Amino acid sequence: MDHRQFKEDTTKLRIVLSTWGTTGDVQPFLALSNRLSKEGYEVRVCTSEIYRDRFAKCGVDFYPVGAPFDSDRMNQAMDTIVQIKNPLKSTISIVKEGLLYKADKWYEDCLRGMEGYDLAICHAADVPGQEAAIRHNLPWITVSYWPGFIKTRYEPPFPIPNLGAPSNILFWKIVDLLMRKQVDPLFNSFISSIGGRKRECIGLEGMYSPELNLIAASPSVTKPPPDLPSNHKFTGAWFFDEPDYEISPVLQGFLDQGSPPIIITFGSVGGSRNIETTNILVEAVERAGQRAIIQTGWEHLGLESPPENICLVGYAPHNFLFRQGCCVIHHGGAGTTAAACRAGVPSIIIPHWADQPYWGCTLRKIGVAPKPLHRQDMTPKRLAKRINQVISSRSMAEKAKALMQKIEMEDGLTTAVRLIEAFTTEVCPN
Repeated sequence: MDHRQFKEDTTKLRIVLSTWGTTGDVQPFLALSNRLSKEGYEVRVCTSEIYRDRFAKCGVDFYPVGAPFDSDRMNQAMDTIVQIKNPLKSTISIVKEGLLYKADKWYEDCLRGMEGYDLAICHAADVPGQEAAIRHNLPWITVSYWPGFIKTRYEPPFPIPNLGAPSNILFWKIVDLLMRKQVDPLFNSFISSIGGRKRECIGLEGMYSPELNLIAASPSVTKPPPDLPSNHKFTGAWFFDEPDYEISPVLQGFLDQGSPPIIITFGSVGGSRNIETTNILVEAVERAGQRAIIQTGWEHLGLESPPENICLVGYAPHNFLFRQGCCVIHHGGAGTTAAACRAGVPSIIIPHWADQPYWGCTLRKIGVAPKPLHRQDMTPKRLAKRINQVISSRSMAEKAKALMQKIEMEDGLTTAVRLIEAFTTEVCPN
């Protein structure tokens, strides 16, 4: 490989990480950067300015990249994307409105932020960051959270039903063709504009490092296929715990008032339908005769005067919050899904976009969630029905506890660090 030489003392290796996305995309990078720093590596993270404080709190060097965060624009984009159920059309919208929005600035900032480093670890969707690493001639690793979009003869492209290997192979070829025709030109137009080398099928294998892609997902939740390409390695999910979190008196008081409540969070899913969404959630909880904790999140869910059976909270670590509940209603983002599984409680997934329908169907398949309910189809009656289904299901509760025990045996961060170390040794064996 035509890479610059690594330093002989690997404990002094300088590693730069770049990640695009919302909290669920960034939080695992917080966990990994914190762990690498504790292992003795010099670490820097390149991502949006809005995450500076989270990394600073861990003492990780932070380099802001990209255009300033625009919540109004994000909400408008989310309103549009949520309306699209067609996976290909949704992907194209995400690429245009998210991944490639002012990509030239993201690339230029990453180019400066990566100067002087020895290894780059990039989000699989952060093509501008990857291109900056390539321009610096850095060896680069990718990180992904969605194993369902890696080609395998054992599973078809989501959400196509599994009709056997021959059909799966055919469907993957069709998706490959569609990606090459409709997604590649979008990315390659940007790559050409910065003088990079065009890639093929960026929507599938073209977004991953050809040498090592770390899949930060639990193999207990989604089993690796036997024909997983050699550059993809499951590590287990990456969790970042906050031992210094202090529960608010209001939240503690609500928890002390009765049985474990339903936990509701849509995390970093934004949009302008916060009042409508909140009313649906509150009515569904009341129909089911339950109490609930609702995280306000990026969508700013909430009411001026919530009923007594509803507690509104802002930020609270999912590792703590989810363990207080009887089940979790969430959007199905990879990070939130992993946290719910780790907490040992069933999920009710309300997918909005991207990989969220995949995780909804995956949790249903392993018996820890009912059929997912897309946000566009969510009504109080339908959601209340799913709540009652989960609350009355001993099987879901038992399977969720069993899954928690399996996940507790995994150590995704340690596995990831060892794979990174093996990669550096292979790149520069001397």
